Amino acid sequence: MAIGRFLFVLPLLAAAGSLAAKKRIASTSGTFPTHGPLFIGLLVGTVIIVGALTYFPALSLGPIVEHYLMQSGKLFS
Repeated sequence: MAIGRFLFVLPLLAAAGSLAAKKRIASTSGTFPTHGPLFIGLLVGTVIIVGALTYFPALSLGPIVEHYLMQSGKLFS
């Protein structure tokens, strides 16, 4: 069980080591800056959209299912 649990960590560590060994290159006009308000806004927007899409089905379908169950005679108190 321990081998199965930690087996996926080895490829991740290999990828991290490969990225850490790369040389740094100078910023160009095609480089997206990560220190400005645009990046922060895009990051926050992405987190909100992913979070909303994660919980939206349960929040929207819950009352619909409850209504159908209520129509069939099952009541929740």
